[in-house]
Amino acid sequence: MPPILLAMTTPPLEDYFLARRAVPLVLLTLFWCWETWRPFFGQREGRLRHAGRNLVIAVFNTILLGLVFGSVTMLVAEWTEQNQFGLLNRLGFAAPFRFVLALVLLDGWMYVWHRANHVLPVLWRFHRMHHSDRHMDVTTATRFHLGEHIGSSVLRLGLIPLLGFEVWELVVFDTLVVAMTQFHHADISLGRWDRWLRLVIVTPHMHKVHHSDRREETDSNYSIVLSLWDRLARSFRMREDLGSIVFGLKEFTDPSQQTLAGMLKTPFMDARAETQEHPPDDPTYDEIRLAVSEGRRIRDV
Repeated sequence: MPPILLAMTTPPLEDYFLARRAVPLVLLTLFWCWETWRPFFGQREGRLRHAGRNLVIAVFNTILLGLVFGSVTMLVAEWTEQNQFGLLNRLGFAAPFRFVLALVLLDGWMYVWHRANHVLPVLWRFHRMHHSDRHMDVTTATRFHLGEHIGSSVLRLGLIPLLGFEVWELVVFDTLVVAMTQFHHADISLGRWDRWLRLVIVTPHMHKVHHSDRREETDSNYSIVLSLWDRLARSFRMREDLGSIVFGLKEFTDPSQQTLAGMLKTPFMDARAETQEHPPDDPTYDEIRLAVSEGRRIRDV
């Protein structure tokens, strides 16, 4: 094979960090406009308040995680590269093949981590803050508890030397993950193209099922970028009546649980004690349930 096909020029690391900061803002704006222009469900009231709360959580997490883990992650990755430690360095693949394999390995790890967050009770306590959002849109992609991020960041520090990731590979993958999570959380539809795209990647229709308030659907479709992980692990699930999906968790229907304080307290709440069959101060929830029972689409509520 000609050497030029195996060559891969790596731009300065600063360019990757610039893209990592710019992509989320650009895509957030793009998908927000798409949701406004042509939503799949649509949110009649409180959309800005809902988005504001999710984005405040995102900014808070970004600042703290950068301060605590930014430099440490860089040091671990640089040490790994300098000492040629880890699986990818041992294999010695040419740069393009190594890059693809690195992304696949990171995506596979994200599947494992995501599934663990649903299986292990202590992890689910933190992850359920993400699932308690009853109006899924592009800002839901930013709604994660700091505790969940800390757990993921700590484990990654061990994963880097184990598999031999370089800094730029991590930054590229993180950028890809942000793009994909915003894409499949957005309140949009790709129509018939969704069926074909989800053969390869996670799509909005596929991820809507994951955010259903039915536990058997919540515990499915864990993939982040490539959909093949769910197919291989037999956790792939779809439904025909996407328009009747009710988002959120049945244990967290009280409006106070959607405030900033309520979201931050989610891991420490006794879900059973907080459950209300018919929240008296949240008519939207009853309207959604009534629409489902009458066979109407949620967007008509």
